[in-house]
Amino acid sequence: MNDQTQELRITPQPEEKSHHWYLLTGIIIGIAAGLIITWLLFPVVYQDTSPASLSPAYKEIYRSTIAQVYAATGNLERAASRLALLEDEDVIYALGAQAQRALADGQEKEARALALLASEIQAAIPTETSE
Repeated sequence: MNDQTQELRITPQPEEKSHHWYLLTGIIIGIAAGLIITWLLFPVVYQDTSPASLSPAYKEIYRSTIAQVYAATGNLERAASRLALLEDEDVIYALGAQAQRALADGQEKEARALALLASEIQAAIPTETSE
C-alpha cells in the first residue's frame, strides 16, 4: 500500500455581500408607475363641484367674472346668488379686498367692476335703524 496521503486543502470562498438594491429599484419603479398611471392614464376629473371648493386664486377669477357680468347686465339678484356659492364669510369684504388688489395690479376695469358689485350688494342690504 502506498502510505502517501494527499492533503486536501479547501479554501473558503469569500461570502458574497448581498446588497438589497432590488428593494430600492422596486420602490422607484413603483413610484414611477403610480405617477404615470395617475397623471397620464387616469387623471382626476372634477365634476359637479361647488365653487366653495375652489382654491383662493380660482375664487378670485370666479368673483371677477361675476362682477364683470354684473357690470354688463345689471342683474344683482343673479350675481348675489352666484357669490353665495363661494360661501365667503363676508362677501362685501372679499369683493372690496379683491378690488384693491386688482387696482394695485393696474387692472382698473376689473377693480371698478368688483367695487361696483360690492357697493350694490351693500346698498341692497337693509340697514337696521335704532330708535
